Amino acid sequence: MFKQISALILSLGLSANVFAADKINANLKKVSQKYRAAKVVEMNIEKTVKSDLTGKLDKFTGTVAIANEKFRIDTKTPDEALLLFDGTTLWNVQYPPKEFGGPAQVAKGKPDKKTRALMLAATLLGGDIQKTFKVTNEKKDGDIVTLSVASKDDLPVKNIQMVLDMKKQEIKEISYTDEIPNFVTMKFSDVKLKDSIKKNLFKYEIPKDAQVTNL
Repeated sequence: MFKQISALILSLGLSANVFAADKINANLKKVSQKYRAAKVVEMNIEKTVKSDLTGKLDKFTGTVAIANEKFRIDTKTPDEALLLFDGTTLWNVQYPPKEFGGPAQVAKGKPDKKTRALMLAATLLGGDIQKTFKVTNEKKDGDIVTLSVASKDDLPVKNIQMVLDMKKQEIKEISYTDEIPNFVTMKFSDVKLKDSIKKNLFKYEIPKDAQVTNL
């Protein structure tokens, strides 16, 4: 917000902010509506997690599928895992390395402020962004728009940024700092908007030998 030097400058500052917010929201809304219009959005994901304390960098790759409020993230490397929200229950499944075998570790629960941080990518990609988040700043470089975003629900994450490709009307990257704190970056590619959903894509059945805990 502009400095309160005078009522006139303050008024002009507020007017400029309102105008900018409308423009920013329009960009984000355009991309969000494109994703939400499809029955399901599928894409590849590359996620990096950098520890603020140790500087250690971990990298994960996999796929994402989103249909409105439901989502599925399958991690392929370095280890297999599944994060799935079926509309009611959040499932976090860790598979043992194939060379060791053994049962999967399954955690399930209802979304709350802590677990909704795990759902951040899905909420930004497939949820009603305007209701959950507000845009605080915008930077534009040609067709690439970088948005600073704040949560309206006081999620345990901060410094959320989104990179949009307005030519393709796609979200290319999401980054944020979590509560640990780690700096998390998720890059998306090969975005596919489909008009049909594979059977059981957003369903999970607990294996008989799985170890189950509550989130």
